[in-house]
Amino acid sequence: MHFHFGINIPKLTKDQFFHIADTIERSWGRIDIGEKDLLIGSSKESNILCCLLQLKQEYPEARFGFSQHVALARGLSKIAEKGEILISEEIEKIVIDDFNVTCLGMLSIQGLANEILVCRLEKPTKDVKPPKQKPAAPHISRRSQIESLEHHLTVTKALLVVCPTGGGKTAFFDEIVDQWRDQKIIYRTACPSYMRGITFQPITDLVVQVFEIDTAGNIEEKQKRIEQKLKELKIVDIATSYLSMLDFLSLSDEESILEKIALTTRVEVLTDTVADIIKRISWSKPVVLITEDAENMDASSTIFMQQLMTKLAEEDVSFIFCSYLSHTNLSGLQEFELQEIVKKDLSKLVEETIGETMTLPPTTPFHVMQYIRLYNEEKLSYLYRQYQGETSIAGFALSYHDLKTIIKRRFEILNDKKNFISNLTIAGVKIRPDEFPLEEGNTELFGYFVRAGYLMKRYDYYIFANPILHDELYELAANKKNMHLRFADYYSRISGHEEQAAFHYRKAKNYRKAIEFLMKSAKQAVRKGGYESGIAYYNQALELCQRKRDAAELELVIALNEGLADVHRALGEEDKALKYYKVVLDSYKEILKE
Repeated sequence: MHFHFGINIPKLTKDQFFHIADTIERSWGRIDIGEKDLLIGSSKESNILCCLLQLKQEYPEARFGFSQHVALARGLSKIAEKGEILISEEIEKIVIDDFNVTCLGMLSIQGLANEILVCRLEKPTKDVKPPKQKPAAPHISRRSQIESLEHHLTVTKALLVVCPTGGGKTAFFDEIVDQWRDQKIIYRTACPSYMRGITFQPITDLVVQVFEIDTAGNIEEKQKRIEQKLKELKIVDIATSYLSMLDFLSLSDEESILEKIALTTRVEVLTDTVADIIKRISWSKPVVLITEDAENMDASSTIFMQQLMTKLAEEDVSFIFCSYLSHTNLSGLQEFELQEIVKKDLSKLVEETIGETMTLPPTTPFHVMQYIRLYNEEKLSYLYRQYQGETSIAGFALSYHDLKTIIKRRFEILNDKKNFISNLTIAGVKIRPDEFPLEEGNTELFGYFVRAGYLMKRYDYYIFANPILHDELYELAANKKNMHLRFADYYSRISGHEEQAAFHYRKAKNYRKAIEFLMKSAKQAVRKGGYESGIAYYNQALELCQRKRDAAELELVIALNEGLADVHRALGEEDKALKYYKVVLDSYKEILKE
């Protein structure tokens, strides 16, 4: 059974029109036709009326008609007064038990020869539940794959899910989280490819989620939550655990407890603390740690995760890593290949979503989703032109293009919103609004781009929906060098963001500053116990010094070699330390000669 509705409302802006269409779409309805100052839509659910009541509150000047016949819905909306929802006789019989209805008698409807009985819908007579919100993006369930993965987890507690780029892994893990939400405690993180290798980034995400400090306002509130959580879990050495967590998350201005500990034992102290916390959490419910794009994980996080798996081997804790590669630097993982969604199911998804039958070429779920997004966006623009009174020779249609063309077209129709999403693609993959230089009034655009499928909200940050989407948008962004320089200068002034500053200085080709902040990044990584990442940053800086000699001052080169020597010495690697100390000594000799 189909229900039709008309919404008679003049002078909508394009954003308002899109908002109404999105609200209806999320309530399992759709806009089918646009006419001058009029929207005609349909739904298979009679409780789409709840959506119309919501729109009545938001747009009190609107006039609504509702019927099983499209001509009646159109006519009723034209004779309604502002804020009225008029319904036909057959609708009254369906909704009479749920809503107050006022009979207006027999009225004439434009285009109909005879008068019909018209009623006005009032407030619900009881707690009428609106339809469950439709997912923002269409989805093909992989329930059988989830069942297979669950079976694997009865055999092993560490899985590597292998999925090609664009294969739908994010939707797969979304479905897992939704299905396991009540049975398990799930911590989820991702390692972006754009600014890859940020020291301990996935571990930091994990710790923030464990202590639920992503929503805490200030440092004092975060410290209080950490202390409360440790007390709730009855951690034995609560003082050491508390101080080490503050150090790790840079929430303490006092002298670091980590700096007092030998470099080789810093990671062990941290992993012992985190392992003890997760172990105690798992006593109440099984814990699952999901790490997406594990191929981009920094070396220090890889070792940290490896030690966590060892320490929690006897606990009810599962580790799930995902990668497009069939191997990672982690050992002891059992491979689980995520099967491709067959083309027949993708074609069916397109047909159900846009109402058109289409034969697809070999493609990916991500490609299909981008096409559906573009189709809906272009069709809404087409309907809006009809709503404004424009006429068209032919009906709406959109061919299935290659992925680059689809994303480029989606970007072009953003118009005045292009700069915002371009700046996000240049800034990074994971964006925290309070750490991002926003122009005034642009905060609400995060929500817009989540609804449009460009971004996803995770905890206290936003992440691009797909690395392919991010890469393509980055290529389309203008003025990249200047924006990288702007972000570099911004992050260089924020403590704890040395790695971000180094990345942007390098992209902006300010190599002198890039070397300086690579060295600062190395020191920061070592201070946290991530000596593998620290060594990597020192080596990157030295490599840059060799390739860009005009940017490498002798004093900086000496400091880099001395830093590397100190790290290797602290690790007990005397031969490597002596090699770098020798470079330092030879450099000083050259200075003295001059």
